[in-house]
Amino acid sequence: MSERKTRSSRHLQPSRNKKLDKLLNVLIGIVVILIIITATFVFKWQDDAGKAEKDEPKQEQTKDKEDVKEEPSKEQNNDVTAQEEKPTKDESSKETQTSEEEATTETTSDNPIVDKVITNKTWQPTPTTQTGQHVSSYDGESVDWSEKVATVTAATGIDKDNMIIWRMGNNGSANSAIATVSTKDKTKMYRVSMEWVDNEGWLPVKLEQLNTLNGAY
Repeated sequence: MSERKTRSSRHLQPSRNKKLDKLLNVLIGIVVILIIITATFVFKWQDDAGKAEKDEPKQEQTKDKEDVKEEPSKEQNNDVTAQEEKPTKDESSKETQTSEEEATTETTSDNPIVDKVITNKTWQPTPTTQTGQHVSSYDGESVDWSEKVATVTAATGIDKDNMIIWRMGNNGSANSAIATVSTKDKTKMYRVSMEWVDNEGWLPVKLEQLNTLNGAY
């Protein structure tokens, strides 16, 4: 009996060893597969991270390029706007000059000391500070005199500080006056006729360009 049991146990021992070997092989295989999967995942994650880092500078460069492209476009728009505004300003100045030229009339005179007679429809009265009944004055300290001088300046373009008034007097009525003036160097000589407009001031009505002061006043 004892011999049979010994033989039986010897017979079962190799089969148990084989099962253990198979189990170990299976476990080793599973471990190897897990290692491969883990390694694959790690490598893939590193590749994705590397690509993301490379893409970020490209995106920044792309944005910078877009910004650079946008800035010139704004400047170009400003240039275009400025170019559009310039013709408008030029046209308005030309129109103003044309209207003034059309409003100005130049004629000749029978008087030999007068080169030409100029009238202008755009002339306006010199604003007055006088109130009540107007009284024409030729007192150099009076308000009325100062307003007459301002009217002469507006008509001739000669500044008060560069003006010689050779004569300022009545021109046939209390509401009309005439002034003979020149620049201090006498290169420009004029005779200005003006009329008083109630509540508005002295209005130049005629400008005579003179070639001499002899016989002009």
